[in-house]
Amino acid sequence: MTFAKNSEAIAKRAMSEIKPTLTKSFVALIRFLSDFPECASALRGKEASPIGSEDYIVAVAKNFTNGRDPKRPTPPETVPDEMVSFVLEHYFDVPAESLDRAKHEHALSMGAEGIVGDLLERYLASVLEPRGWIWCSGSLVKAVDFVLPPTKPKTEWRLLQVKNRDNSENSSSSAIRKGTNIEKWHRTFSKKKGDNWSTFPDEITKGKLSEDDFRAFVENYLRALKAK
Repeated sequence: MTFAKNSEAIAKRAMSEIKPTLTKSFVALIRFLSDFPECASALRGKEASPIGSEDYIVAVAKNFTNGRDPKRPTPPETVPDEMVSFVLEHYFDVPAESLDRAKHEHALSMGAEGIVGDLLERYLASVLEPRGWIWCSGSLVKAVDFVLPPTKPKTEWRLLQVKNRDNSENSSSSAIRKGTNIEKWHRTFSKKKGDNWSTFPDEITKGKLSEDDFRAFVENYLRALKAK
């Protein structure tokens, strides 16, 4: 698995035609994937271009850009299991007249929960990217959400995986991270209250990240979405 020899030139040309302001970041990310092609995420579909090809680079340029488009919270579209309401009524003593509201609010809660991880990445990107990190929007890198290019000679890329909770990593991403230098950080805990911002693994930005700042970011982001 190798990338085209002129992969950076291809990346520069592709992103310049889509969103020039992201060109520098995208070229750097393709440079990283060219050096470590095993970290590149494959495209989906039977006719997907092979990793490292010119068509692949052009396609992931679009994914990188589209991954930064505003995303709205959306409740699940699946039909709820009526047995859930039956259990709510007959075990948790939810009044029959409140069941429809309970189902509706549960769906809204699931929609809200489903977007928190995305909001976390957007917030981190707003603080990290001005300081040299690159948000791997569009899921270009396996099990990695942010990369930091080498800042000094003979230093290595830093790879960071972020999760909203300490129990939200799936087995596949854990397997990918095992034996690599991917750093891992989570925002909250599943068994206790409180946040984990004080342990963010980047000394330069750690003091600039907080739960209050995250809440303010999310409030402004959601308010902007509702205004559209």
